[in-house]
Amino acid sequence: MVMGDSHVGRLYPYRSWLGEHLRGVSVRWLWRGGAGIDWAERQVAYASDFQIVVIMVGGNDIDNGMPIYRLADRLGRLAHDIIAAGAEAVVVTSLWPRSNNAYNTRARAFAHIMEQRFYNDPQVTFWLWDRRQSWRNYDGVHFTYHGYRQAMRYLISGIIWSINHNLW
Repeated sequence: MVMGDSHVGRLYPYRSWLGEHLRGVSVRWLWRGGAGIDWAERQVAYASDFQIVVIMVGGNDIDNGMPIYRLADRLGRLAHDIIAAGAEAVVVTSLWPRSNNAYNTRARAFAHIMEQRFYNDPQVTFWLWDRRQSWRNYDGVHFTYHGYRQAMRYLISGIIWSINHNLW
């Protein structure tokens, strides 16, 4: 299952790539534009039927002023709530860059917190984003066509890494 904000919705057209790399794996896509941690916490029940759940949320929370430590705590609890509900592993992605430098500074600090938090966690992987700023399009938040193609490769690599490292 891949759940998150508008980036997940914009990755959805490339879902066939996931099927090419993960044959026989059922993937459900669940997104809401503008979604944040509040929305994600309400989706735990939907995540219980999947072996691996990818969480791609938090950018809107950071952009709206949520302290990064609070977001990290809530994402950590969410990941473990999903595991307690029946998933075998969770991949939490880093926040994707935006055109706002203050946001990007906070997103990098958030990534550092999350890397430390999940470093030795056998069921939760924090997958760090390759921050190529040139992939943004006109709105400063979403990516270009090329950017979303690269983002799907990033997503696939995170899922394959978690499978290959027997997180569960």
